[in-house]
Amino acid sequence: MKTMIKMLTVVLGVSVGFGAFAKATDTNKDGSFSREEMLAATYDKAEKTFKKADANGDGRVTMDEIAGKKLTVAKAADMNKDGVITWDEYKAHVTKNVDKRLAKLDANHDGALSKEERSRKKKSM
Repeated sequence: MKTMIKMLTVVLGVSVGFGAFAKATDTNKDGSFSREEMLAATYDKAEKTFKKADANGDGRVTMDEIAGKKLTVAKAADMNKDGVITWDEYKAHVTKNVDKRLAKLDANHDGALSKEERSRKKKSM
């Protein structure tokens, strides 16, 4: 089981880093990325990656489906540790990661990342 989980970590996944967010993330054009905007942009990418990995389209990603593919996902996405990642597990994992980043970078705690808050992130890297 541990080997299977390690393989899942290497093979299926989505980066939720802010580099993945294009200007299109700011859908209301206010200069900030709200939680909703960040989730929508991330879910779009996550769904495409998940569907690509889900070869038989059953809504579950198994080791057989991802064997040999160059995709990556955090093992934490397999919440019930059964070696299979469902879309609900994957979406919950993505949501958790977006929320963690928002909490870390949202200096004024308004629930959005301003251009300045996003710039501060880039400078500290």
